[in-house]
Amino acid sequence: PPIIHRDLESRNILLDEMHEAKLTDFGISRERLDRTMTAGVGTSLWMAPEVMTGEKYDDKADIFSFGVVLSELDTHSLPYAQARQEMQLSHGRQMTDATLLQKVAMGTVTVEFSDVGPKSMTDLGCACISIDPTMRPSAAEALFKLQVILSKELV
Repeated sequence: PPIIHRDLESRNILLDEMHEAKLTDFGISRERLDRTMTAGVGTSLWMAPEVMTGEKYDDKADIFSFGVVLSELDTHSLPYAQARQEMQLSHGRQMTDATLLQKVAMGTVTVEFSDVGPKSMTDLGCACISIDPTMRPSAAEALFKLQVILSKELV
């Protein structure tokens, strides 16, 4: 059965000498036996809304986390940095982690993407972070889209 990593984040993705990505830290990963799981596990800033709220989830939770990683690669910032900065500027105080996670779970705050990266990569990232898990691409679809994007960018 497929494995759900459940803690996919940038620091758990390493590059080997060929610059190929390798996932690490499978400490809380589980085989997907019944298509869904519950209980909030993983690192909060990369966590899918359905995991944060304790709803049942499946491998699409890892796709959300992958979208957050794509945002980091694009913006060179930690997830939700702009939302935190806007709160600081508009209200004169920092947004607490609890408030931020609540807004992410409700879909009122999302990770950011820049205007300078390839639009196709932004489109993939936005699809991955859809609040509705059924609207997120499968891992195979995301891989295919990445291969298409990279083949066009490397020409």
